Amino acid sequence: MNETVHRYPRLMTWSVEILCTLIVILGVLNLGITLLHYAWDVLFDIDRALFAQAPLLETVVEWMNGPANRAPVNSFADMLSALIWAAIALFLAILLRNSLPIVRTSSQGILVEFSGDWLPIRWEDLRAVKVTEDLAGERFVLLVQTDKQNLTDWHRFYSLAYNLRLRPGLLVTSSIDKFDDLIRTILSEVDRAARADDDVKPLRLDESASSPLFRLLLSPAAFFTRRAASDVAAETEEDDGIEIESIDDMPSPELISEPIRGHYPARITALFTWTSVVLAVVATLRYLSYWAYVLALEIPLLRQIPPFSWTIADARSVALIESYAAAPVPFFGIPDRPDLPAPWWVLVAAHLMLLFMIGVLIVLRNLLPSLEARPEGLTVRNMLNGRWQLVSWQQIIAVKATELSEHDQILLIQARDRSLPLSRRFSSLLYDGGFRPGILVSSVIHKFQPLMQYALHQIVSSQDEKRRSAVLQQDARSWLFFLAAKPKAAFERLVAESRDQAASQRIQATSLLQAAKPMAWLALLPALILIADRLLLAGSPPGANVAVFALIAWFVSMLEWPLIALISVALDDATGGGEEGYRAVYLYPTSQLPRILAMFGALALLTLNVPVLPIIAWIAAIAWSYFLASALWKALYEWGGSLAVLGGLIPTLWQLLVLLGFLLVQR
Repeated sequence: MNETVHRYPRLMTWSVEILCTLIVILGVLNLGITLLHYAWDVLFDIDRALFAQAPLLETVVEWMNGPANRAPVNSFADMLSALIWAAIALFLAILLRNSLPIVRTSSQGILVEFSGDWLPIRWEDLRAVKVTEDLAGERFVLLVQTDKQNLTDWHRFYSLAYNLRLRPGLLVTSSIDKFDDLIRTILSEVDRAARADDDVKPLRLDESASSPLFRLLLSPAAFFTRRAASDVAAETEEDDGIEIESIDDMPSPELISEPIRGHYPARITALFTWTSVVLAVVATLRYLSYWAYVLALEIPLLRQIPPFSWTIADARSVALIESYAAAPVPFFGIPDRPDLPAPWWVLVAAHLMLLFMIGVLIVLRNLLPSLEARPEGLTVRNMLNGRWQLVSWQQIIAVKATELSEHDQILLIQARDRSLPLSRRFSSLLYDGGFRPGILVSSVIHKFQPLMQYALHQIVSSQDEKRRSAVLQQDARSWLFFLAAKPKAAFERLVAESRDQAASQRIQATSLLQAAKPMAWLALLPALILIADRLLLAGSPPGANVAVFALIAWFVSMLEWPLIALISVALDDATGGGEEGYRAVYLYPTSQLPRILAMFGALALLTLNVPVLPIIAWIAAIAWSYFLASALWKALYEWGGSLAVLGGLIPTLWQLLVLLGFLLVQR
């Protein structure tokens, strides 16, 4: 057979190269600045004689030196954090850079690119191919495993990411050039080698050994809404024999021998479980670090003992310790220095953080609960303690539906006040901004059809004549979920519904108030992030300026709405359009709703004081905003090319200014 070369698209490889370069630059820059601090603090002072000849040099040196009261770098232990981050940056760069290698096939075997060299793998050395596909069966990630001597130890980390195994493996995705030909070649050549030599083991193609991580990355929306073939097969095997064609055909309660129970696939429960565990562990460690910090401030003997010494790292703490070298820091702070940490407030911040994270964990763990439909009502399982709570059919007042596709839906079952715990109100808040107790239900749940048909039958039967028509609200869709899961279809629906209303071309006070609601939620998150930073990370009681800065952050974020919408209207007029009028003013806030998810992630990570990740999550929200805005202008104005890029960049630049303002206030 002739040699064939399989490459990944240049856009994909260049993106990975740029990302790796940025990671390495940031890690090395941080390490370099730390080494300079060590040189300036221990080895020699800064020679300021050169500043007169090079004014720009003074600016650079002062910036790298940091504030005057920064923590000194006097030992290797002070440099350890920078060294660790640099090592992590190099480690990630090597893994990412070699995750998309060039693959060459010939009659002898495979050549795999790795760090500028080639790793030869004979056909008879291939042992298994594990397959992960998205739930639509359109995209794939394969883990090709070989004998241990064929690949490097670095390739063990790819198996670790795939299915938590340490056998060396090679990742191959369906984005590679001539993917189908590559897989056919691997299967046929290994099969040929096995027939020619009895000592060669046949290749195992394991389609059941999928990776939850890569399945989530391949299709996040389908991960939560679409059933896999294995789920459907399992449901068919466990079917209790009840066949339902419509609500009218639903058997009466006395004919139901057993409750209809719905539970979510293992991939979803595992994701929520492990995410909750990781957050709980980080929150616990963060809570203990608050106490270690307070004990170090109050007991001088502990200040040189790890882990108490690790908490004295920032400039303000160092200045505080230097002022009270042999004495406890005043518990209620220094009266004339409100900017320095006060031990009592550190403990308050610790408990505020803990309360917030407990709420996050309760909501996250119970976001998609198991359900059971009984003749007397719907029972909801508390996923934390395993208990079931009964909600009678009379207490359920609405079932709101968001249809993502013919087979994918997200429902919100709302009940009367006090019928469900307070944490269930977050489901309604996430669905459509409401605050009634609610239960989110995804079509991926086991026995979705019989469960929901039976529930609807019972809910409608329990209502009086006036309420029956209002129970099922198929038009009360969640734009947040719709735009996040199916953006193209959602924007088409959003624009079509706006065009059906002729009044949407004009400015009306009532419509403006309705559009202001989603924008108010969007603008609230930057303000909450700023408040959380000052309450939980500053170490001292907040002043009135925090409320002022938060109000300014909210107002500036709200300004994004009229500014971006009116600029788009002006651009449409300037490019020969104008027939849409002021529809962009009403559509823009709703179109940006999905970025709430990334911003809330930034808020949770900042609450835990995780380094770097909150800013990365905020930047991810900004990047998401670009794609959402660009898609809106394409659907509304039919913009394309540079005009669509410009339309997406305008809100991105405004949000970058908001982020920059936060970083300046934080500093």
